[in-house]
Amino acid sequence: MEFASDAMLRGWMRHETRVLVADDALAVDTARLDVAVSARAKRRAGACRYTPLPEARVGDPVDWTARGRERPEATVELARRAADAFDEATLRDVLRHELVHVEQVQAYGVTDHGAAFRERADELGVPLSCPTFTDPAYVLRCAACERVVGHRYRRCPTVETPERYRTRCCGAALAVESE
Repeated sequence: MEFASDAMLRGWMRHETRVLVADDALAVDTARLDVAVSARAKRRAGACRYTPLPEARVGDPVDWTARGRERPEATVELARRAADAFDEATLRDVLRHELVHVEQVQAYGVTDHGAAFRERADELGVPLSCPTFTDPAYVLRCAACERVVGHRYRRCPTVETPERYRTRCCGAALAVESE
């Protein structure tokens, strides 16, 4: 999608958030939610920023009134590069994914990609991942069948010492290609 400015992207995010919270029946207090755009993010399309509640666990609801607190504030952040690369439906799915995180934060004080998240995402038809929007620095292939088995965006042990690894598909050596 094309947004002329970050302000326009934030406006779209606010509008879509209200629509998605209503349409998906998400238990999200939008008054305690902010939106932001990241010009720095290169690999992650979105993020949910919040201060975790110490000792909180996903699945254990928090009685915010008994704690003398309101639900925690959260910020949904979308990457500018992702917004420029994705179509509206894909960007909306990224926003929906982050709103499931907000729902968990406001209910439990924390969030993760665990079983409760996956179950809720599945219930709403929210994807657990999104397409890549930047080219990786390295492509990992199976040396036997030449299938792409992974991508890396920077040097890491897998890239530096591929001989130590085997692919799941064929149990073959790993081939590393620089982009």
